[in-house]
Amino acid sequence: MKRREFLTLPVVFTTVACAKKEDTWLLIESVQVHLFPKTKKYPSAKEFEATRYLKMVAYHDSFDKDDLDFILRGASELRKSGYKTILTDDEKEKVLQTFGESHLGENWISIMINYTLEALFCDPLYGGNKKEIGWKSFHHNAGVPRPKFRFGAKHG
Repeated sequence: MKRREFLTLPVVFTTVACAKKEDTWLLIESVQVHLFPKTKKYPSAKEFEATRYLKMVAYHDSFDKDDLDFILRGASELRKSGYKTILTDDEKEKVLQTFGESHLGENWISIMINYTLEALFCDPLYGGNKKEIGWKSFHHNAGVPRPKFRFGAKHG
């Protein structure tokens, strides 16, 4: 191998690793949208930016790293179970139902529901509930005072 080819290897490996991580987040978004689809009355997980919220909090230093590891590992196991973003809604439902029958799958789906609900009802400052769409759909009036910093004054 020539020196020039060798020097490009880290770029190739980094690109593949980043693409795989991004694919994982696309899978997570697909699951969140499947669990929280748009209805006549309520917004979809995509509309209230559930995945954006989860990524923002998951990569903050205050987030439980075990939770992040579990979220990513669960997504990987779901992929191995046959879940793909291109499946029909019925196919996604079947894979999720089967996946949910395992201990890992049941807990992973539960944590996805938990963080997606957080995104629906959080202050938009935290990255979810875009334009207060969650609050508006449930006719919720935000409490005051509202937060001024994402993770407290210390963490901005």
